[in-house]
Amino acid sequence: MARRVTGNLPAEVTSFIGRRDELATAKRLLPSTRVLTLLGPGGMGKTRLSRQVGQVVARAFPDGVWLVELADVQDPNLVTLSVAEALDLRDETTAPLPRLTEFLADKRLLIILDNCEHLIDACATLVGRIIATTPDVRVLATSREVLGIPGEQVMPVPPLPVQQAAAGEDSDAMRLFIERATAANPGFSPTPGNRATLAEICRRLEGMPLALELAALRLRMFTPEQILARLDDTMELLSAGPRTAPQRQQTIEGAIRWSYDLCTPAEQLLWQQLSVFAGGFDIDAAEAVCDLGGASLMEALTGLVDKSVLTPRYDDEVGRYSMLEPIRQFGADRLAERGDEAAARTRHREHYRQLALRGQTAYWTGEDVVWFKDLTREHANLRAALRSGLRDEPLATMETVSVLRPFWEHHRFLSEGYRWLTEALALNPEPTRARVRALSSAASLAALLSDQASASRLVAECLQLATALGTTDIMPEVNLDRSLLAFTEGDGGRALELARTAIELAADGGQPAIEMDSHAFAFMCAEVTNAPGGAELADRFLKLTEDTGSHLLGGLALWTVGIVHWRRGEQDTAAEFHARAIEQLALFERCVWLASAFEGLAWTEAARGEVERAARLMGAAENLQRSTVRLADHITSVIADEERRKVRDTLGEKAFREAFGAGANLPLDEAIDYALRRAPEPPVRTADIAVATRPARSSAALAAETDILTRREKDVARLVAAGHSNKRIATELVISVRTAETHVEHILTKLGFTSRTQVAAWVHEHGL
Repeated sequence: MARRVTGNLPAEVTSFIGRRDELATAKRLLPSTRVLTLLGPGGMGKTRLSRQVGQVVARAFPDGVWLVELADVQDPNLVTLSVAEALDLRDETTAPLPRLTEFLADKRLLIILDNCEHLIDACATLVGRIIATTPDVRVLATSREVLGIPGEQVMPVPPLPVQQAAAGEDSDAMRLFIERATAANPGFSPTPGNRATLAEICRRLEGMPLALELAALRLRMFTPEQILARLDDTMELLSAGPRTAPQRQQTIEGAIRWSYDLCTPAEQLLWQQLSVFAGGFDIDAAEAVCDLGGASLMEALTGLVDKSVLTPRYDDEVGRYSMLEPIRQFGADRLAERGDEAAARTRHREHYRQLALRGQTAYWTGEDVVWFKDLTREHANLRAALRSGLRDEPLATMETVSVLRPFWEHHRFLSEGYRWLTEALALNPEPTRARVRALSSAASLAALLSDQASASRLVAECLQLATALGTTDIMPEVNLDRSLLAFTEGDGGRALELARTAIELAADGGQPAIEMDSHAFAFMCAEVTNAPGGAELADRFLKLTEDTGSHLLGGLALWTVGIVHWRRGEQDTAAEFHARAIEQLALFERCVWLASAFEGLAWTEAARGEVERAARLMGAAENLQRSTVRLADHITSVIADEERRKVRDTLGEKAFREAFGAGANLPLDEAIDYALRRAPEPPVRTADIAVATRPARSSAALAAETDILTRREKDVARLVAAGHSNKRIATELVISVRTAETHVEHILTKLGFTSRTQVAAWVHEHGL
């Protein structure tokens, strides 16, 4: 379900100071330009300014302001996927750019692309394509280099003023310095005696925000006079060297170098080696990757935190550390100068390879929740490790990418995983067992992406190479791949047969992960084709997951058993299994099967006569399906259309719309609480019924209002009002499911709605 959102701008933890003129200029320029680039060297405050601009202009963008942080993205091929991920688009196609531009076609939103300079060509290409294919999307970029595309408006970001704006008022640079100094040392305060020194520090640092913030931190240890004296020494040393960088960049580097020079040798070495991380790191990672030659890592780490080189934070109670990008880049430059970059990156790759390899056991056991959380938390580091690995260790990296198959599949990173695999296969053409496994993983993802031609080619090559090498242990996995392919080709009977073969081979070969995966898919094939044996598959699947302790596969197994009991009319038992399935699947942040569990519980509640609750659960499931993959949606939609019709007929159109809309508007946590009966009935919001209660208007007015939709969009709207799923709409109109989804999103945006029930009410009101 498409949702109107306000974007994803994070809350700031420090105040925004100054930049009044820059904010006014950006606000003036954005309505008249499609691409506005905030240009300046690192440390100038471009990132913070861009976020503030986003907050100031948010009201002008009804579809939201969306921040895409690129500092940790090192691969140009991931720029488009990063934008799509920030927009909460499904990773469901091998061609993400057309999908992205199709989604943005009728949106009125602002995309903030932060830190473009190291990916300048990829960013320029993407922004150029977005601007050429959308009328109302605007891009605010921050970069040290212009994008260089037609229509780009460049707005240089200057330092903060160091001169007083008016008599008796501090300059913006002074205000920033004093506020950050007071935060670093609550005992500090400006006085008539030190104000001249503070002003001189601001002048020497040329009003550059990062330099001012770093200098302010020194007030924990030094007086303003001592800071000024040491600052002069640093700047003289810097200016004595080759002046290859612009003056302002030298000022930033001088401020960072001052912090660097205050560090002990062990702290400097740690700073350098920590620069290989992307997106932060924890203690275990630092200990695995950094080699301080016998010095205490904990002491050095504590020293870098105390000197504000590292910023500590918590992620699900896990302590993590990160660096500002200019500080990280300074460390990376020193690491390269030292000649230790290759060794540090090798250790970095090995650490995250071991994280990936944990999945060989963790995926199908009770360790799965922790493993998936760790992978999600370390996604940026995984990307960095895979990128450097494809360059330096392509064979080992292909093995790493292959073993991450469950992550790509279950956490909705299908196209990213497929891209890594195809790139690894291209770099490793030799006939090896590793290539066989990579071919199998790529075939699976291609099938899930509905790329039948690629899936067929990959399966064929995998079979041929496995036979030539005698790699029989891959055959259970290959048969599951073939089953997925057969299903996408519309041959459910053949898909079931192949999935059963995969079960037998996996059981004989002692491969529990593939055995459980195959049970899950075989059950779904049996359901879709109404074949016998589904109950036995579900029971065996559940027994396997109970024996291994798996939560993700266990949740899926609970759902299958719940479906069996629902079919038998054993609704109390079915509800118990579906609730347990939701509880387990909700442990995973991006699980593709949670919507299916909500649907199963909704059907069960309907069968028990709780039709209003069923409608709410159906609404919640509809909302979740925007974040799932086509296969999961297809499995449930086969049954969902008919069950939804029954509930609508029982409740009546108006009551169904209200209950469905109330469920669809629930945030995920509240929807889970409601499903598990941990929360009261959600209220019906005014927005869900507003359309149905408008006063009547003339036929001419009604006709004029319907003209906002194209003829095809009106056709789609009628089918939405009839309660059809996107899949059924696609079948009725002979279009792809993705095209149907796009039409629905366009309709919601044009009408200013947030739910399909509002569309249905609008259709009935306007006599479509």
